[in-house]
Amino acid sequence: METQLPNFLIVGAARCGTTALYNILRKHPDISMAGLKEPRYFSSRHLEFPHNGPGDHTIDNAVIRKEKNYKKLFAKVEGKRIGEASPDYLFFHEFTADKIYNYLGDAEIIILLRNPVERAYSAYNHLLRDNREKLSFKDALELEDQRKKDNYDFMWLYKEVGLYYEQVKTFKERFSNVHVLLQEDLKRQPEQEISRVTEFLSISNNFQYDSSVNYNSAGEPSNFVAKFILDRNNSISLMLRETVKKVIPRNVLEKVSGKMIEEKEEMAQDIRRELKEFFNEDIKKLDSLIDNDLSVWHR
Repeated sequence: METQLPNFLIVGAARCGTTALYNILRKHPDISMAGLKEPRYFSSRHLEFPHNGPGDHTIDNAVIRKEKNYKKLFAKVEGKRIGEASPDYLFFHEFTADKIYNYLGDAEIIILLRNPVERAYSAYNHLLRDNREKLSFKDALELEDQRKKDNYDFMWLYKEVGLYYEQVKTFKERFSNVHVLLQEDLKRQPEQEISRVTEFLSISNNFQYDSSVNYNSAGEPSNFVAKFILDRNNSISLMLRETVKKVIPRNVLEKVSGKMIEEKEEMAQDIRRELKEFFNEDIKKLDSLIDNDLSVWHR
């Protein structure tokens, strides 16, 4: 029997709710999602390995780079809809869109976006949580260009990842069916947004899922034990995490890890103003490109 391949993809953006949507859709009886979130197969073809940011090797190790290994992800899948989620596909749009189209055909594409100012700070706190980011947010922003030159993983590019216009435009021009939703709407009205996704995929909305789980909480660990468990620079804690993930359901782990994270500090107002100015023109162009109300980003 020939291996079935994805007929829809969640392509990004990072820190915009892709993990939540991936785990919700896994509950649908008509959907089979790849067991590995973020195989990054189509982006890996043009990236230079290894990446050089602190802890990047732990991300690189999970990347699927060979076609036979990508096909293995779907060897036993069944369902009307088969999908995978790799949030760097959107960022590397210049080559991933064509790679995906040439390999999977005119697959349906789901894109999640988030206020780019908040997304940048969330990505920073995500790396802070994993004991990878050591700098203040201000200093990290100033070093973004250098980190890119030094071949850090894309997650370190706090500002550039949030320049959505060209990214979304590429996918809308390449694929016939692209559904864009906002992370803010997914959090505020999950049932309505999931209903729109299932309608987009032409499947029933009648299935059970837990929309209350806050996946991938970001921020500083609240104590020494939390810092040890969440540390991606420690091989022992990393091995412990991977072992635990095999025996405890993801939604349970997320609720536990959420209690290990301190509430994020408010972003400094001067940095917020600078980032709003940086993203302003890109948001204006995006507003005319997609059929979504971006006014929530201006409040």
